[in-house]
Amino acid sequence: MKILTFNTHSLEEANMPQKQKQFVQALKQLDPDIVALQEVNQTNTSPIVSHTPSTIQIIHKTIPLREDNHVLALDTLLKKEGLSYEIVWSPVKLGYGKYDEGLAFLSKKPIQNIETILLSKQDNYSDFRTRKALKIQTEDGVFVNVHMGWWNDELEPFQDQFIRLDQSIHQEDPLYLMGDFNAEASIPNEGYAQVVKSGYSDLYTLAQQKDDGISVDHVIDGWRNNQNISGMRIDYIFSNKKRNVPWIRTAFRGQEEPILSDHFGVLACLTD
Repeated sequence: MKILTFNTHSLEEANMPQKQKQFVQALKQLDPDIVALQEVNQTNTSPIVSHTPSTIQIIHKTIPLREDNHVLALDTLLKKEGLSYEIVWSPVKLGYGKYDEGLAFLSKKPIQNIETILLSKQDNYSDFRTRKALKIQTEDGVFVNVHMGWWNDELEPFQDQFIRLDQSIHQEDPLYLMGDFNAEASIPNEGYAQVVKSGYSDLYTLAQQKDDGISVDHVIDGWRNNQNISGMRIDYIFSNKKRNVPWIRTAFRGQEEPILSDHFGVLACLTD
């Protein structure tokens, strides 16, 4: 099984239509079974789609699918390439004051169950601190997609959000927790350490073959107080148990695949 997590930074990137095509071409080559995407956006003033494709499920009662939605574009391109993925999109909050910003899964296998988990104390769509997790289940297990807050946020700290998440998912098995954690692996006694101490195994540390794991190589929003950044590992795939991981690597880094976002992706191969 191959699984990929990627913060797309969608619609904020230049040349987005070209990058969407490049992403789908990469999926055709990489052939992941599960893809977790963060910052999956649509402009909240874009025209509403009259008919939602049967391959896309939207997990929100009041947010409609709009014409420039990132996964809608991906769905169209995937079908043109003959690729079959079920897609779930969950808008979480208003991003940059203009986007319906959310989380998405692409799954090659049928999605059996879908759930959103509120991680922040408040559920205010207009507040950028609002955080949720998107959980799906396939025959391969339970997959949870997150875009976490920051450790030092006074109002919505990472620590509290992760406790809420862990309480909601700790009984699931097999479980894979993936996404943008906004938690640098080398910082002691903060977010990364909390996840590991809670019993989750980082597939990067389990992998037999790996690169340096860097998923952000420059200053980005949320980390602008760290001007000396040379590289951070803040995007992860965790498992509730130790797994056999022949290899893991970053993706969309300008090497095997083009750079498509302000993050690199993380791609892992697991075997029984």
